[in-house]
Amino acid sequence: MKTLGVNISHHASICIFNNGVIEQFYNEERFNLKKNWIPNSKNFKLFQSILQKINFKPNFVCYASSNIGDIPGEGDEEIIKIIQKQLNNPPYYFNKEQHHIYHALTGFYFSNFEEAVAIVVDGGGAMLKKYIPYRELESIYIVNKKNIIPIYKHNSNRMNQFEEFCNDTQVSKYEDNVLNIFSQKLIGGRAFVDGCLKTNFKGDEAGKLMGLSSYAKTTEKFSLNYDFVKIANDIQEKTFNETCDLIDKAKHINKNILLSGGYFLNCSNNFKYVKKYPELNFFVDPIPNDAGTCIGACLYNEYYK
Repeated sequence: MKTLGVNISHHASICIFNNGVIEQFYNEERFNLKKNWIPNSKNFKLFQSILQKINFKPNFVCYASSNIGDIPGEGDEEIIKIIQKQLNNPPYYFNKEQHHIYHALTGFYFSNFEEAVAIVVDGGGAMLKKYIPYRELESIYIVNKKNIIPIYKHNSNRMNQFEEFCNDTQVSKYEDNVLNIFSQKLIGGRAFVDGCLKTNFKGDEAGKLMGLSSYAKTTEKFSLNYDFVKIANDIQEKTFNETCDLIDKAKHINKNILLSGGYFLNCSNNFKYVKKYPELNFFVDPIPNDAGTCIGACLYNEYYK
């Protein structure tokens, strides 16, 4: 059975999943040539990658998204309707609240681990209907070939997403054996979004901020705004320490550690984890941003649903 996976949020993507194997994967940005393109029902009539690469009717479609999707005419369901019509309406599955699960499963698929602990750190996260206005930005899961078990989630109130409105107050709540933390802290990739605004980068250019932080360690001076360099470096160090806290929560469960979610495009900090924790076996998801979630959605539907 051929399943089509489609991520309809930013870093829009598709994959073809056939008998347990990802046969093909395409990032829509490579077709429409629009970096960080986010689809909505007003800015597109079809995915060009589907039009050009899918010459069959899928047996099943799995959709992934992190969009809020509650704006009439612009939400997830409206986008899905357009794509479903393009595909001649095959059966499909969609649950936007499983966004972090898809990140974790994509990393697990590409690793050689039989079992691991997956740490997911996001910039936007997934809206949780039960906890509106909070979004899931950090998660820890135990993953094997039969089960994915959540053990920790940090949810941030994005209604107060900028530093001047944020504080360190947080509330803990156990539910179904999962520790849920609720706070207004700028954690993970969200801290980089705020930093981009302060350094005159676009909010989706966190990679530039990560690169800028490296100049804080040089003795040679360049024609840079070193106030911006300090902001970038402070965010790198702050988020490194926060992710180390997550690793410390996970390492007693399993020595195999998966890292996924857009934050782990952070090559500099990824290397630092390996140096700090030589006793652990790290694997970084090769598609840790949202493009990879179309793969995770197929895996969830096939093995974990």
